[in-house]
Amino acid sequence: MMADGVYDASKVTVTAKNMNVTGFKKGTFVTANKDDDNVTVESNAQGETTWTVNNSKLGTITITLNQTSPFCKFFNNLAKSRELFPIWVNDPSTREKRGGTKAMVTKQADATFSDGVEGRQYTIKVGDFDVINY
Repeated sequence: MMADGVYDASKVTVTAKNMNVTGFKKGTFVTANKDDDNVTVESNAQGETTWTVNNSKLGTITITLNQTSPFCKFFNNLAKSRELFPIWVNDPSTREKRGGTKAMVTKQADATFSDGVEGRQYTIKVGDFDVINY
């Protein structure tokens, strides 16, 4: 539930290694989702149902920055170092926080160049992904 039905993108924060990330690209600048369903269900030939609990805690956070963002260097260096770090996406209007404490950048961003400011997209895998409602 949004506070008074108002969403403000400027209030959404992304913290990585306890630093507030800045320089996002206009449009969808961050996504944060669990990779797998919590359960799978199968019905056999006689209609009996079997449920399987999936214990995976993997998630993916994708961040899109302007190529001019100082955090491009930050995430490129994290990708090179293969360092684990905490990352959280916090939206106070929905009172939801997504992320985890064990994350790693999958690779340095691909680069395109044009007569305008391009985006750099970083995919971050999270090993202990969680959604916290507060």
